Amino acid sequence: MKTRDRNRSAFSLVEVVLALGIASFSMVSILGLLPVGLSNSRSSTAQTGAMNLITAIAADIRSTPSTASASPRYAIPTGDTTSQTFYFDEQGHIATGLQTSSRYKALVQAIWQSSTNATMHRVTVSWPAQAEASTMGGSVDVMVSLARN
Repeated sequence: MKTRDRNRSAFSLVEVVLALGIASFSMVSILGLLPVGLSNSRSSTAQTGAMNLITAIAADIRSTPSTASASPRYAIPTGDTTSQTFYFDEQGHIATGLQTSSRYKALVQAIWQSSTNATMHRVTVSWPAQAEASTMGGSVDVMVSLARN
């Protein structure tokens, strides 16, 4: 005849159900945060790309010799106060116009030029390139001043 061992311990059905409820609630909460994390990751990647692009445009404007009428890399005019729009793909290569591969739109405005040949440019990069101002995903705006002696 078998004797029962009363010293054995086990989980009751209520304890198992409570543990599964807490675990499932935690998993649902974590899964609910995934879209927010992915959205923030996408946004920060786009903003980093835009800042890299602004850095390249500012470096191009600053590297322009005082005798040149346009910058060497992107052909940004330095002598007038007109604005010029450029389109860039995801790798930062300039496109000839708005294309399906264009990711960023850069608006470069020469807003001030002094008699001593100092200039100030406003560079605005927005994404996606096809979006209007009311529907764009984001934008970055920088002022670039240049003393060209």
